[in-house]
Amino acid sequence: MSAIEFRDELLEMGWPDDLWVAELVGEVPGPEATTSAIRAQASGDLLGVWSAPRHCFLYPDFQFDRMGAIRKDVAGLLAVLPSEDDRGGWRRTFWLYSPHALLDDRTPAETFIDDPARVIAVAREEFLGDCEATW
Repeated sequence: MSAIEFRDELLEMGWPDDLWVAELVGEVPGPEATTSAIRAQASGDLLGVWSAPRHCFLYPDFQFDRMGAIRKDVAGLLAVLPSEDDRGGWRRTFWLYSPHALLDDRTPAETFIDDPARVIAVAREEFLGDCEATW
């Protein structure tokens, strides 16, 4: 599968946009309502991916718990994933949604829901060469 096909497949997953995130934190709808997601993304607490067809950022759903709050370990994971040359968020998202051998061929996004520490350890090992990160 090409990167474009993979991206399009991921975009079809119905991830939330800025307005949805704003509703979660109780912001009043309007032009300023998208600032919560943008602030969270800028501070490294939330991963956004640029959707050219929708002209906005979308937020992969593994980052949110069942109540819609951002999972507390997302910032720790994003701190490990390489962000240089990834302004649109797609390099990190492709890694998160690709099966990984160290996660029994499950995707990091899928595994993160139940075992965020394991995903962070795998990311540390892969991207930081941290042999102490093994579990």
